[in-house]
Amino acid sequence: MKQVSVLLTRYNDRMSQFVYWISGRNYTHVSIALEDEPEHYYSFNYRGFTRETLEKHRDRGVKYSRCYQLQISDEAYNKIKSRIEKFQSHRKEYQYNRIGVFLCIIHLPILKREKHYFCSEFVAETLEHSGAVKLKKKPNLYFPN
Repeated sequence: MKQVSVLLTRYNDRMSQFVYWISGRNYTHVSIALEDEPEHYYSFNYRGFTRETLEKHRDRGVKYSRCYQLQISDEAYNKIKSRIEKFQSHRKEYQYNRIGVFLCIIHLPILKREKHYFCSEFVAETLEHSGAVKLKKKPNLYFPN
């Protein structure tokens, strides 16, 4: 068995305040870390695919945070690790999914744009794709909570 960490955060910036206001939920960003390198979290922000650190979160003024550690099979862990490596090596091809955020807000999973993600869509799809979790709805319908 291996472990991944899912970090939920809420920043004190305009975008986070907007997402908080629209969703009514405490957390406005989510990222995922691997057991092999627990100091690095992977996610999407308005610049695209990103590698984050806890220090970066502190510097950006994290207002609230919560970390969940999930025990998953070695096979699921290896799939997640491979997916993250793929995203890292092709990071310039991936973009932030602004339209997807809007569609998530209005609960419409009608459009899946290739190589476009928002943070919770990326984490949900990564966990589901690996077989670590079974989602009740499409990955592009999940907010960070």
